[in-house]
Amino acid sequence: MIRAREDFLPPNFPCGLEAEPLAWFLREGVHKLQRFGLGIHLAVVGRDTGDLVGTIGLFKVSWEHGTSEVGYGMRPGARGRGYATEALSLVSDWALNGCGIHRVELRAMVTNGASIRVAEKAGYVREGVARGAERDSDGVNQDMIVFSRLVTDPPAGDGGQE
Repeated sequence: MIRAREDFLPPNFPCGLEAEPLAWFLREGVHKLQRFGLGIHLAVVGRDTGDLVGTIGLFKVSWEHGTSEVGYGMRPGARGRGYATEALSLVSDWALNGCGIHRVELRAMVTNGASIRVAEKAGYVREGVARGAERDSDGVNQDMIVFSRLVTDPPAGDGGQE
């Protein structure tokens, strides 16, 4: 995945092929968010194979305000098969109905049509555009569409295809 430069791994995942940082992240780093109550990293696996098809996570959890952000990424070969929508719906429903979170926020680059469709299919409401909110790999700040789901919103749809 690293050699192929697949772009689905969490932002804090080691990007080099050095054994020590990879081993540390898989042994300890991936669990840090959860240990400190600030979020959780989860794997998305194939329905029939159990193969890793992507990742999803809650982060920036504020228990005081009952809020969190969500982020996800799918491996290139798994895109367009409904995995992102299904994972986003499940994790969002769990956070909102099982964890005491009131609001989950999602941001997608205005140019990322697939992620925008996933958010909408998973029941997220478009709130607006955060101008220049994220720097891309070329160092250019890009606009992000802000979406959210609240505990009072209807549950996500059937998950459908992305």
